Amino acid sequence: MKNRILTGCLVLATFISGAAVAETLILRAGHSANLSEPYQKGLERFAEVVAEETDGQVRVEIFPNNQLGDEKEMIEGLTLGTLDITVPTNGVLTNFIDELSIFDLPFLFDDRAHMYRVMDGEVGDKLAESMQDRGFRLLGFYEAGIRHIISKDPIYSIEDLQNDKIRTMQIPAHVASFNAFGANATPLAYSELYSALQSGVVDGAEAAYTNYQSKRFYEVAPFLAEVSWTALVADLVMSESRFQSLPENVQQALLKAGRESAQYEREIYAASDAALRTEVIAEGVTVTKPDIEPFRQSAQPVYERFADTDTKQDLLKMIEQAR
Repeated sequence: MKNRILTGCLVLATFISGAAVAETLILRAGHSANLSEPYQKGLERFAEVVAEETDGQVRVEIFPNNQLGDEKEMIEGLTLGTLDITVPTNGVLTNFIDELSIFDLPFLFDDRAHMYRVMDGEVGDKLAESMQDRGFRLLGFYEAGIRHIISKDPIYSIEDLQNDKIRTMQIPAHVASFNAFGANATPLAYSELYSALQSGVVDGAEAAYTNYQSKRFYEVAPFLAEVSWTALVADLVMSESRFQSLPENVQQALLKAGRESAQYEREIYAASDAALRTEVIAEGVTVTKPDIEPFRQSAQPVYERFADTDTKQDLLKMIEQAR
């Protein structure tokens, strides 16, 4: 009799344990950066908040370094249901939500504080609505770095950039910007950039201190011109249908985690720039400071070309008012 009772207790305990395991929801989050970069740190904080807010019922697994595909493929994964969360560079998501292209314009923000006010204010709210209309739920705006120009030869002025082959992302406004600067914009896969610089396929690239240091681009492009030509936004998103399929408490946990992790990720990015600048200079990098006014003036036609709808013009006005 005792053995039957003991056996019954073990079966019940196993059933309860199995049920608890079954109740754990796993969400997969993918991104393109290294383990040491702010995207990863932000998503680690995101996972912590989600776990705290759901008492461990939801676990976020993070896949860095394009393990689940490139940024476009990961966005498509959201729509197909093969991935739950991703944080692509904003310019890639513009293929799905045109209004987001406003963030790809050169010299849009005065500084980080201005960018954050825009992200967290009326502009951010309106863009979140546009995302939702296209089937995406915005969880937060991350930062992807203030961008400069790295090169094999020094750039002291805009004249030094003329006809140079400069790698850009495959983002139309970025390509147009560098062509407007007088360079020969060369869209190229990020994974090919180191070898392209090394072999001379390109003369330089636009980059933030974070990826310049983490990918060791300074080994093949030992000059960095601080022009702050843009500050990249990254959109932490999931599909709206996936979001709506989750219980209310999980939805609220994801939204809270998005807000908190975005603040944390931005702090890491801002704090890292000064340290990384010192680090790459110690590696032998020469940092120059060209006059950026000629760059700004050259960029004006890009606004005329890409701020091409009434909605984008309204967003530009709101960005201006946030200064």
